[in-house]
Amino acid sequence: MSEFDDILTPDVRFHLVRRMERHKVIGLAGPALLEHERKYLEFHAVSGVILFERNVESLSQLRELVASVREVLGDAPPPLVMADHEGDLVAHLRAIIGAPPSALAIAAAGPVELAHDVALETGREMRKLGVTTVLAPVADLFLHRDSPVTGLRTFGYDPERVAGYVAASIAGYREAGIQCCAKHFPGHGATPDDSHAVLPEVRRSLDELRAVDLAPFRAAIDAGVDMVMTAHVACPIDRDEVLPATFDARIVGGLLRDELGFDGVVITDALEMEGARWFARGREGAGMAGTFERALLAGVDLLLHTRPVPEQVRAGGETVMSLNVMETIIRTLERVVDRGRIDEKLAEAARTSEPLRNVLSVLDASWERVTALRERAPGPADPRAGATGKVIAFDAFPSTPAIYRDVAAAALVASGPWRAVAGVIADEPAVVVPVQPPAGEMPGVQDVGAFVEALTRPFEAWRATRPVVDFEPDGDDVRPVFAARRAPSIVDATRFAGTPGSARRAEPVDLDGPLVLVASIRGAMPDAFGAALERFLDRHAPALVVVTGWPDARWIDADVPVLFTLGATPEAARAAARALAGELEPSASLEGLVPPPPAGP
Repeated sequence: MSEFDDILTPDVRFHLVRRMERHKVIGLAGPALLEHERKYLEFHAVSGVILFERNVESLSQLRELVASVREVLGDAPPPLVMADHEGDLVAHLRAIIGAPPSALAIAAAGPVELAHDVALETGREMRKLGVTTVLAPVADLFLHRDSPVTGLRTFGYDPERVAGYVAASIAGYREAGIQCCAKHFPGHGATPDDSHAVLPEVRRSLDELRAVDLAPFRAAIDAGVDMVMTAHVACPIDRDEVLPATFDARIVGGLLRDELGFDGVVITDALEMEGARWFARGREGAGMAGTFERALLAGVDLLLHTRPVPEQVRAGGETVMSLNVMETIIRTLERVVDRGRIDEKLAEAARTSEPLRNVLSVLDASWERVTALRERAPGPADPRAGATGKVIAFDAFPSTPAIYRDVAAAALVASGPWRAVAGVIADEPAVVVPVQPPAGEMPGVQDVGAFVEALTRPFEAWRATRPVVDFEPDGDDVRPVFAARRAPSIVDATRFAGTPGSARRAEPVDLDGPLVLVASIRGAMPDAFGAALERFLDRHAPALVVVTGWPDARWIDADVPVLFTLGATPEAARAAARALAGELEPSASLEGLVPPPPAGP
């Protein structure tokens, strides 16, 4: 139970929870606003919504969805319309405006100005869709090669270098007129664990955090970043208590606000992630609003919920709650406790309760920050601005910016005996086998199928298989298990994206030419998968490996040519095809970007 529960009457507690609900940002189930979602928005007057791939079908459809949200939530102040569109595997608006290059690709391509230019063009395209806020840039460091969270999403492992790219990205977004968010405070780089699946611990002293992890966040604040997102990692900092940073007042209130001086909006990472659920477990229903109050009292302003609001809750095959029932309960409670006197009721209770006065003071200051952010949110951009009569300028509509192509071409890295295949293998029959292990709870995966399609298009003698997502024993060998193609559905919105397909089948691979392996691997491979892949490669030695995921070649024989694309966007695929055809020389380097291997004993 919360420390404040014993001084709150039921009606005061109800109003306090209602006040906290307006700090939410929620995800929607599909491409149109459902009736129960409309009711939820009306009930709770949340601060905004976050868009995912499941919400995107077309330009007109997305504008209609955003307009529906604005209609329900009103413009006093206008709602936030967010998108997780940082680049490459996390780019939920890719169906309309393409995926920006990964942060690591930008850093490998060279000048820090590229980060500004990519952010500027990305922000402009997002504005045309009615999006107000991008959850980028990532300010984490790439400190562990095995981490499934950092990797391509970062600008490397050097704190000062990363700080420069983060600041440049923020300047680009601000110039485009879109709000941005540095994430994930106080840094997810110092742990190899995934906060989507566990609660990682960052065992660092304050001095270590200040010297390394906090440098990019310090630069982001100096650059005027609008929001900072917390990480669901525990930073004990010379104490025994294990507490996610999202709920830790010493991290949010002390380190971020008091020490670094950030006075903008702090938002949680998705509260459905295991790193946050670890804290909530055993506290369900306890306190004023479960765990909401702990995050808000720690200094957080917005509570991010990415899974859709369910229309009904079922247990044991029976419906135990539906929105219609919830509506009846809420309306009844509002009549009983007098909805018109919410602020007055809380003020009355606070006169005799110092703890409640403290809570209300924190919530009032937080709401001022949220309101200021919402009032600064850009309005919908008119894509037909500048058009006269019935003539519409083609460049007024979203398209893939040229800077994406430039970065992709400049970010290619070659290793091993690359020149033995460049300009040669393209003329031979080859079978291209993409490999993509299950991605777990990560809210995004590379579209390796589309990458392979674009990669093989110039080479008539090449054919490709579907992505390999697993292996099955086959006597002394292993047989690849391919993902089946399937369309996304609203049902899929109830969980994070996982493997490329759920229906899978094992098939023999007919190798009638050189094997080109395309590896979309994020961090360390699962042990069983890695062992099976090694057996597969022993049997079918690849002539070339194209690495679209984390740039790690430890599992590849040194005599095999490797091309690192640092992403799986169509632009990266076309750049790789040009390199394979001998038309483009890979010129980038991973030096200073990928952490060196750990020192030996």
